[in-house]
Amino acid sequence: MKKQSSCWLFPLVALTTFVCSGPQAQALPDFRNVVQAFGSGSDRTDVQADSASYSFSGIGDEANWVTFSGNVAIRYRDFELRADEIRYNSETSDAEAKGNVVLIGKDGTLWKGESLNVNLRERAGNASGIDLYSRPFRVFAESGTFVAAKDVRQSYEVENATLTTCTNDFGHFHYSVGTKRVRLRPKDDVTAWGAVPHLFGVPFLYVPYFWKDLLNHYGFRFQPGYKGSWGAYLLSTYKFPIVRDKVEKAFIDSYTFADIRSERGFAFGEKIQWEFDNPATNARESYGYLTGYYIPTDNDYPEELGEEESRYRVRFQHNWDVTPSDQVLIQGLYVSDTLVQKDFFRKEYRQMTEPDNFATYTHYGESSSFGLTARMRLNDFYSQVERLPELWYSLNSVELGETGVYLENDTSLGFLRAVFDQDTYGDDRDYEAFRADTSFVLSYPRKYFGFLSVVPRVGYRGTYYDKTLEALTTTTTETVVQTNYLGEVYTSTSEKKETVYEEKDSGFRNIFELGAEVSTRAYGFFTTPSGDTWRHVVEPYLNWTFIPEPNLTPDELYQFDEIDEIGKTHNIRVGLRQRWQQRKNGQTGASERFYLDTWADFELEPEDDIDHFRDFGWDARYYPASWMRFRCKGIYDNDLGEADSIECGLTAWHSHFRTQVDYQYQADENSLLYGSVTWFANERWGYNLFGRYEFETSQVEEVGGWIQRSWDCIAFRLVTSFEPGYTNSRGYDEEDDFSISIVGWLTDFVPKSILEEDNR
Repeated sequence: MKKQSSCWLFPLVALTTFVCSGPQAQALPDFRNVVQAFGSGSDRTDVQADSASYSFSGIGDEANWVTFSGNVAIRYRDFELRADEIRYNSETSDAEAKGNVVLIGKDGTLWKGESLNVNLRERAGNASGIDLYSRPFRVFAESGTFVAAKDVRQSYEVENATLTTCTNDFGHFHYSVGTKRVRLRPKDDVTAWGAVPHLFGVPFLYVPYFWKDLLNHYGFRFQPGYKGSWGAYLLSTYKFPIVRDKVEKAFIDSYTFADIRSERGFAFGEKIQWEFDNPATNARESYGYLTGYYIPTDNDYPEELGEEESRYRVRFQHNWDVTPSDQVLIQGLYVSDTLVQKDFFRKEYRQMTEPDNFATYTHYGESSSFGLTARMRLNDFYSQVERLPELWYSLNSVELGETGVYLENDTSLGFLRAVFDQDTYGDDRDYEAFRADTSFVLSYPRKYFGFLSVVPRVGYRGTYYDKTLEALTTTTTETVVQTNYLGEVYTSTSEKKETVYEEKDSGFRNIFELGAEVSTRAYGFFTTPSGDTWRHVVEPYLNWTFIPEPNLTPDELYQFDEIDEIGKTHNIRVGLRQRWQQRKNGQTGASERFYLDTWADFELEPEDDIDHFRDFGWDARYYPASWMRFRCKGIYDNDLGEADSIECGLTAWHSHFRTQVDYQYQADENSLLYGSVTWFANERWGYNLFGRYEFETSQVEEVGGWIQRSWDCIAFRLVTSFEPGYTNSRGYDEEDDFSISIVGWLTDFVPKSILEEDNR
């Protein structure tokens, strides 16, 4: 079979053209020497050609036939047929095409062959010397047929065909599938019988039946590799459609997992994933999944978990946009133990160290929103604040009539319960209470002298608790008899105070607030020698807050969240916001290059031994170019003499590379530096390096990267990583963990998760 070239379609208003790439690439001429039309309305057939010969016989086989020669094009409804010569019957719509035959369908299908017999009205025919292209597949064969009647989907059937998504010349495909028979339905699926896959020309398998969706990836996925904590392993997934309705855009897919790890044993699981779109808006309406994973016997069961048991994880997630204004979110995670996430689902573990199980309903309005939240603990070896449930309402700042006074409101009520790790604390520390809370803030923004903005505010918060606490403090005197270094005996006394809390009846807490924010703005312009205009905006501001001592202090309340922590407050924040904005020469719009907000908090009535200066904070964002972004924000706690939190990051991206550096610090928790750089040197090779370093423990958490080799239709990626050993917070030693794996995919069907271990 002669070499073929790849082609792409470009639909135009008046004429559908196609352009081919490769050694035989050429554009079809726009010919208009002979123009003729047959029929009318929806049955109209338009013909263009260099010349035509007519048969005037009204009877017999030659009746109603016309032979068109030279750059012939026939257009009927959603079909266009081109050839060197086409014999056409105006009565039956039969067409016999010879020489450089091309059939273009409305769906983008391109059928090329040496000859083609087709009935345009019935949209059916047969051809020889086939090169069929329907994105992303190509089919090569000696002969084949197609049918596209009005009541069925467009369908092409070819015998003894070669199937591939590669675009290079025939006989030089990086992968292909030889078949006894192929059925191709454009934008739908492809089915093959008696299929023999070839990789770089070498056959390696026989598949009696093969089916492939043209929009989604179904079938097998494998990830072989080695990992120190797993040993040699093979992860395998089979994805199968349960519901696949492309008209209604409803999909329910099944994932079946079967994994073997030499050091951990066999594991299996199942995942059901769904997605339903709204055909009217073409937007995703709801999606989610239910997944379960089971390890019957872990050959390397962690010693710190005690007695060996089977291990498992069940996770459920569902997002539902009921209406454009209403949303439902549900998430649940149930695990066998505290380490199963870390041992088998490392990526998910880093994103969510402890399970967060909730169900929420939210209604979004123009000026307000409300919802219902339920949050609960499923595993009793975790600690969590449960909300069973909590109803809330939030009113954004709205003007009361035309008074210039604005009102904000936040209201919530619910049953709250703090539950603690039973393995460590048992049930002794658990507590619960019903709480109803509402807060109102009135503000009156004004501007004076044309430049001074003043926003005074007054607020009230009322909170009801069905249970309160009373602190009972007892003082005891201890007498200690000691001997000094001379052998002399002396007696010393000391007082020891002990506070216990006793549960009391309900209580209502009243909190009043006064405050005001004062700010102004100034700016200046300057022009660079290149003609760019810069504007520097300066916004100094001051925010004063006064909350008197409430009738119920935090030590008289059960603590669930920040609402219960509110106490006497009298502070002032002094800050300065700055912006540097650039308008390039010849352009009308301006872009913000640099933003910096710095502030300092001062306590006006500090407690004993506490400095007036409390915190210093900053929020900086820098955009030196359209492909680079830097951000950094943090808070310095003057009382502790150290940073309370810092979060900084640098991101840069371009057509061939992307780099990201992040630093996160939380006092008494972690100080983590993460870096990653990805570089695609050309269309064939790509590289990645990444690493994480923990400053608090002076430990390299992980380093690794990948190398990717791509061809026009397939790609392979080799992934490696190394995690040095350490002693964890529970006092157990973690050994060095090295991993290496290889994965591959068709470039027209890139999986959502390159690594199968991230898809469990």
